[in-house]
Amino acid sequence: MTCDDDRLTAALESLRAYDLSPRQAQRLRVRCHARLRVRPRSNLSFGIVEGPPLRRVVGPLLGGAWCLAYLIAMLRFAAAVYGF
Repeated sequence: MTCDDDRLTAALESLRAYDLSPRQAQRLRVRCHARLRVRPRSNLSFGIVEGPPLRRVVGPLLGGAWCLAYLIAMLRFAAAVYGF
């Protein structure tokens, strides 16, 4: 533990705790539920790639190639560490 951790802990301990009244808790709950029910339009079309066919193919292809290259590099590194 460093000196900074001690100062941070002391600052956190000096904070006062607040409690909500039942009315405030209900208002907050209603606001949270309303906010969670509304889904932004950008999240509705997530994963659906629109645009020219070339873009729909090239993006996933590059992502797959990147993952494959990373996997091969990790396997080569593991083989080198373990002496294969």
